[in-house]
Amino acid sequence: MSKRSFQTLLLGIGLLAASIARAETIVFQEGALLPGGGPYAGTQDTEIEAADPMLPFGSRVAVRSDLDDRGAETQGLLRFDGLFGALPDQIPPGSTITSAVLTLEVFNSSNVPVGIISLYRMTTAWSESSTWDSLVGGVQVGSETVAVADDAHTTELIASTTFDVLPSLQAWAGGDSNFGWVFLNDGTDGMEFWSSEYGTLAVRPMLTVTFVPPETTPSIPALSRYGLGALLAVLTIIAVAAIRTAHRAPYCAD
Repeated sequence: MSKRSFQTLLLGIGLLAASIARAETIVFQEGALLPGGGPYAGTQDTEIEAADPMLPFGSRVAVRSDLDDRGAETQGLLRFDGLFGALPDQIPPGSTITSAVLTLEVFNSSNVPVGIISLYRMTTAWSESSTWDSLVGGVQVGSETVAVADDAHTTELIASTTFDVLPSLQAWAGGDSNFGWVFLNDGTDGMEFWSSEYGTLAVRPMLTVTFVPPETTPSIPALSRYGLGALLAVLTIIAVAAIRTAHRAPYCAD
């Protein structure tokens, strides 16, 4: 292998690896500035209450999830609209979603008794005007949602908490409709978090999504089959083999 060919090989490997590894992150939070400069304004959130089945609560500054709210269940709903598209502030169609984290600011924890908060991807349309009755007796798992929760854990502290919502973002990137999530509490001590209507921007619901845009994802079968990590490992092996070969034999003059 000539010196110039060897350098060209390493350069090509480096450029391909950099292309594969390049990821972008967008943070969606009501009122917060997006990469394109404009504020995000697509958060929808509310709660539906079996104790007040005909009343909408979309204007509340908090969202509650409780199995026993005045003797009946309350369910929280949250959605971020306009996530995917061709605008600078959106995730490009065809992107590979590698991480998606939902951050909530809990100000009323569920700890006496401790409740597990489960987040399910909705499959039914709703709005901030929705009520317990308009959703026909509230949200039923497997009927108005997918069968398996994206994430579930306790919220015993008054603090920020996060949910892994990667399954939802990958489903939406794949073409499923974005109807957001429902929060279900299996305990009788309610959990509440600040909504997008709350006055302090920093504690409003926040969705952080990391993705690889389609134009930087090489169309190599191994990429879709084995993932980015495996392909990078293969490229590393190729580079090491090339270095060893170059060290064994003297470079040829060009």
